[in-house]
Amino acid sequence: MAAKKENKVVSLTEAVQMIHDGDTLAVQGMGTQISPLALIREMIRARKRSLTVAMIMGGIGLDWMIAAGCVKRVLAIIINLDEFGLAHAFRRAVEAGQVAMEEYTEHQLLSRLSAGAKGLPFLVTRSGLGSAVVDLHPQTTKVIECPFTGQKVVACKALEPDVAILHAHRADAYGNVQFFPKPIWADVDIFPRAAKRVIVTVEEIVDNEEIRRTPLHTGLPYFKVDAVVEVPYGAHPCSLYPRYSFDRTFFEHYARVSRTPEGTKEFLDEYIFGPTSHVDYLARKAGVEALLRIRHWC
Repeated sequence: MAAKKENKVVSLTEAVQMIHDGDTLAVQGMGTQISPLALIREMIRARKRSLTVAMIMGGIGLDWMIAAGCVKRVLAIIINLDEFGLAHAFRRAVEAGQVAMEEYTEHQLLSRLSAGAKGLPFLVTRSGLGSAVVDLHPQTTKVIECPFTGQKVVACKALEPDVAILHAHRADAYGNVQFFPKPIWADVDIFPRAAKRVIVTVEEIVDNEEIRRTPLHTGLPYFKVDAVVEVPYGAHPCSLYPRYSFDRTFFEHYARVSRTPEGTKEFLDEYIFGPTSHVDYLARKAGVEALLRIRHWC
């Protein structure tokens, strides 16, 4: 489907239908920075279950998914709320045995995804040698001997997610996706190439001619994208550099109330299950004051 040059614009509801219970989901995100949170909220409302989530750095969106019962396993290097502290729902779920955690070094996880993107059974790295991280998951990482040098390296088994979800600045209807000033993090590059299906939410959909005028900003070509959704402020409360900053007040509120299961449930009921749409969420829960507050990068 992705290889076709056709109109791929869908709604959030339609996009979520491409994600199935039990899927392995690669999710863009770096702490308080860019993540497809509008799509994650819609996925939670659709009550997806038994997902395996791969992230470089899991943050607030992953914590919501875990609190809502969507996730059974996490593959990541770290999970937290950045400067705002622990991801409490994640911590509680792992400690209770409700969610399994596979901890990797950053390069181990990227090597697994890169192998999947290249159609290779595995790739090697030196990352993690001499540590216990390799021993945490012998089914996916093994120390082997290089056949050319005899040196020890870590073999990382290929990972091919069922779906990758991302947020970006803009795209055309065909799925040519642009980032400004350019893609910054490795997940934007590797996740879509490794995944079988790719869903991208964007701040705006523009004409193909506009995309062609600034080709250097195109981070994803149409043949790697299966669906595009226009969602202004789709990363809120995370940032979308340089368009808007993260919502500090929102993060502080969630970090405080999520310390207890009861507070977390109340948050989900109010901010995720309560709004009937993304527009409703922006109007009632993000609020005009918040959107004005974050419109300048800080």
